[in-house]
Amino acid sequence: MSEWIEQMAAHFEASEGMPLIAGRILAFLLICDPPERTAAELSHGLSASTGSVSTNVRLLLRLGIISKTTRQGREAALYRVEEDRWPELVRQRMERVTQLEEITEAGLRMFSGQGERARRLRTVHEFYQWLSEEMPELWRRWERDGRSRRRS
Repeated sequence: MSEWIEQMAAHFEASEGMPLIAGRILAFLLICDPPERTAAELSHGLSASTGSVSTNVRLLLRLGIISKTTRQGREAALYRVEEDRWPELVRQRMERVTQLEEITEAGLRMFSGQGERARRLRTVHEFYQWLSEEMPELWRRWERDGRSRRRS
């Protein structure tokens, strides 16, 4: 289990620029049973300092990947992964990626007729243009197919 948590943490660090401890917290919350944990439990389960856990829990809360709840009679807050929020987070990330189509298009206008520079930029632009065109259908398919998978 700890090896898998490290793999996930390394992935989130490389792909999202997320601190390793944030990736560890996220991975741990994805698989822990019960699905909610206090900061102290996260700290103990991951052998991490309480300060580091606190800082990175706040980061994950801001990103909307985890949520915080409190329960009457319990002083410590509980944290859990918001797995249903995941597609929206990925959608927002992909929208930021596809915005590069607009930026590369502006670059093409600026370097129009400039041979090699325009050719390199056009190649990149064509990829982002294709991606921008494909994304709406991809999300329609996810909403259609994902909904039926969650009902099963």
